[in-house]
Amino acid sequence: MLGQLTTDADFKRQVYDRDYTVGVLLHTRGFGVTARYGLLTSGFTKSAIELDIVNMRHPKENRTFTDFLANSNGFVFGRLNSFYVVRTGIYRERILYDKTDQGTLSISWHYSGGISWGLIKPVYLEIEDFDSRVVRIERYDPTRTDGFIRGQARFARGLSETRIQPGVYIKSGFSVDNHEEDNRIRSLEVGVIIDGYHTEIPIMHDTSNNQFFFQLYLSLNFGKKWN
Repeated sequence: MLGQLTTDADFKRQVYDRDYTVGVLLHTRGFGVTARYGLLTSGFTKSAIELDIVNMRHPKENRTFTDFLANSNGFVFGRLNSFYVVRTGIYRERILYDKTDQGTLSISWHYSGGISWGLIKPVYLEIEDFDSRVVRIERYDPTRTDGFIRGQARFARGLSETRIQPGVYIKSGFSVDNHEEDNRIRSLEVGVIIDGYHTEIPIMHDTSNNQFFFQLYLSLNFGKKWN
């Protein structure tokens, strides 16, 4: 549908049927990327399909190094598994304050929710034997003390053992769009996210782990609108 919307603005804003955005997402437990494909249901509301891919850190994660090994590349002491989240859901947005002229600001409120696919990937370490100095790669076992830990093994190690833990998520926040062109999107978004699962996610050894993950987030998004 091609049309123009009559508003209090000093120009007639174009109404578009479709849009997409991609962006970088920073949150209080990590970072990732976000994307949306939207259907504009009216000039002031929008529905979209949403995808987030982020990592999720435990609050007690601290990277450490074995000081007397010159080639130590670091590891997180006590971390049994790395945890990643893929969110797929439905997104709703409402414009609260529209642009009054080209290049001015619009402010929107949004909420979304859906499936939170938790990916639990075991941690593997490079361990140097005390006597032989041979380096072996093993799954992290904090109860073993028969070698020097050189650091975490390459990322691909353990991928085939990744477990999927499905859960749900909800997200809500506000966004500000200040792109000069009406058919382009450049928005800064802030809000909160909660991911929840039916059981605790075993990230760390010998400390409490979480079943629910509350996060504050900030994302910078870029996109385009069209008919």
